[in-house]
Amino acid sequence: MADLSQKVIVTVAPTGSIPTRKDNPALPITPDEIADETARSFAAGAAVVHLHARDPKTGEPTVAPEVYGAYLEKIQARCPIVTQITTGGGAVTLGLSPEERLAAVKSFHPESASLNAGSMNFGRKLFPNTPDIMEAFADRFREWGVLPEFEVYDAGMIQNVKHWLIEPGKVKAPFRFSLVLGVMGGIPPTAKHLCLLVDDLPQESVWQAIGIGRHQLPLGAVAVGMGGGLRVGFEDNVYLKKGVLAKSNAELVEQAVKLVRAVGKEPATPDEARELLGIIRKGE
Repeated sequence: MADLSQKVIVTVAPTGSIPTRKDNPALPITPDEIADETARSFAAGAAVVHLHARDPKTGEPTVAPEVYGAYLEKIQARCPIVTQITTGGGAVTLGLSPEERLAAVKSFHPESASLNAGSMNFGRKLFPNTPDIMEAFADRFREWGVLPEFEVYDAGMIQNVKHWLIEPGKVKAPFRFSLVLGVMGGIPPTAKHLCLLVDDLPQESVWQAIGIGRHQLPLGAVAVGMGGGLRVGFEDNVYLKKGVLAKSNAELVEQAVKLVRAVGKEPATPDEARELLGIIRKGE
């Protein structure tokens, strides 16, 4: 049996809601493109895919359940990667109701979905995630058998999860946290701030760092050294290195895997990630 303490979960976020093909012509949009990119990323070492939907005709962000359904169907036919749907969605969901944000999760019950851990200024816009919204999402996820991934953009959000969700028993261990550094309005993207967040995590947490832009790999390296995982992909960064656009999400995953192996660890397989995260596959 593999030593899971030496396994690192690499997540790929292939599209997001903000980048466009003007930022990188290789950005995947259609269900076939998303499935191709996900399969390539899985082959390169990614264990989890974090999905944002795009209108296949316009490329604009959408929360349409049918688009997520097409993504999931095609991905699951290609590879066994852990599937995760956003309920934050970045720019597209600012102003949508909680039910609209939950619609795709309700329709398809993916293995995991994001649960944003507090309200914030997301750039110039307000991203509302009040305690009522957090509690409602946690209740629905539990009902549907979906693992919540707590998206943390600042230190106080960890306290939100502890007080509103963990202490009342709305969520159970292991707790999955994404520590996002570098969004305007959130915590700055430095190793010092990452350490601050990690020090405050509850026991039995499985966490990853998400560094925005050029901070993606440097903060990922710090995270791996501290026992965490990392997320890469076009959602957060479209460059392979300064001035060089990545040709695919898989190139970014390959970079992450090299980093993981450089410190003597190995990327987790999807099933190893499921074991670390406490996910039970549908039908098991």
